[in-house]
Amino acid sequence: MKTLLLCCLLWALLETGTSISCEVCVGVHKSCTGPVQVCSKELDSCGIIKAESVVGNIKTPMFTKACVSSSQCNLAPLYITFGNGISISSNVACCVGEACKTATVSVPPANTTLNGRRCPACYSAFSHDCNEEIIDCTGTQTHCLHLSGTAKSGQTTVKTTMKGCASESACINMQQLKGTFGGIDAHFTTAECSPVSSRVDTVAPEGAGLIFSALLTVLLVNIVS
Repeated sequence: MKTLLLCCLLWALLETGTSISCEVCVGVHKSCTGPVQVCSKELDSCGIIKAESVVGNIKTPMFTKACVSSSQCNLAPLYITFGNGISISSNVACCVGEACKTATVSVPPANTTLNGRRCPACYSAFSHDCNEEIIDCTGTQTHCLHLSGTAKSGQTTVKTTMKGCASESACINMQQLKGTFGGIDAHFTTAECSPVSSRVDTVAPEGAGLIFSALLTVLLVNIVS
């Protein structure tokens, strides 16, 4: 009987211990520190995400620490180009426990070699209307992306539409996003991505991922400027 009770107690402890805890924060221009939060069971790793946006001649790095799914940990860096000098890139490093204290992340430079693909592209920060142009895609950006929705920070509401060339890794991470993260309440109603000259795939809603952090960087640049 004692053995059975001990086994039951051990099982209960294992069941309650399946969730991990991660530091959660957002920092623009430099890394950040924040509170430690218990992750939901489906988010089984801690992620340190670096996103870089380029708007004209201004490059803005952003760092995010959050609970992530381990399925995102082995994905290639993502790259998206919207035309008119606007692009974003992002990468993630995953860790658990003490390893997170020394974990670092970097975003490799984008491959700028033309790859023969072309996509409609535009970026509208305060309207769902978007003046498209056709741009030449480069490097690993072999897909066409279309995102549209709203984001709110404090009293500021931003309507945004984004179209452009994207890497396959960006499409894998793309979600129809809804929720609050880093002080911004975002709701993307359109989330489409497809290989060039292929059918359009609409991505089903999931939890926030890498692309959320990358898009958040672009939104922050426009909200605070």
